[in-house]
Amino acid sequence: AKGYDECEEFMWWKKAGKEDWADKKKEWAANNEMEDEEDDEYEVDQYKFGGNKKKGKSCPKPKSLAEVCEDNECPPFEEVDVSGCGFEARKILAANWTVTKLDVNDMKKGDKSAFWRLFKYISGANDQGAKIAMTVPVITKWYMDDDYELVGAEMAFYIPSAFQANPPAPTDDQVRVESWDDAITYDRAYGGNSKNPEIYKKEFKKLYKALANENITPYTKMSLTAGYTRPGWGRQRREMMLVDAGSM
Repeated sequence: AKGYDECEEFMWWKKAGKEDWADKKKEWAANNEMEDEEDDEYEVDQYKFGGNKKKGKSCPKPKSLAEVCEDNECPPFEEVDVSGCGFEARKILAANWTVTKLDVNDMKKGDKSAFWRLFKYISGANDQGAKIAMTVPVITKWYMDDDYELVGAEMAFYIPSAFQANPPAPTDDQVRVESWDDAITYDRAYGGNSKNPEIYKKEFKKLYKALANENITPYTKMSLTAGYTRPGWGRQRREMMLVDAGSM
């Protein structure tokens, strides 16, 4: 499901005892309950990322990318053949995306406000009044300064192929359409419903370590997180992503 072989050094479960598993299950359950409450605010008819109407509970195994992109349009990409473990590599092909800033001074409010601005764009808040299908993933770009402190963020939706040649212009001046070039990305995926920042930090550290083991240099002033599935519903897929330094 992940799309890559895990590194032996990251396989904590091989050394875990019953108590470790019990603690981990409690952690997943607690995170899921918290996410279920928050995700109720995202309930909209068009927001139908793959999955059924069964809440996903304590399911750390991610939904496979093949399954996700079979049910929902994903940006075009090519697999990149690299050696190593603990990550996968893809070339995300050039395409148009709709983008808005995310207020990092109030993460929870900023995340929701950014999402709804983009959602309104695809729901008709554009110069064509077009209803645009939801795509996956929802990508958030996180920007860092020279000291690796967070200084800004943006959220983006991929514009589906039916509108790629002539993307509608947003009517909200906080939303824009951007043309992104080809980019090689490296990612790690996980399932479950948690968006706990500590999980992201742990997975990014593993991603950096796995890339360093293969002498791969990512761009260090930007990281990405990607959500591929309807939050809280069915099997989930979230990714931590880094862009190859040569693509910047």
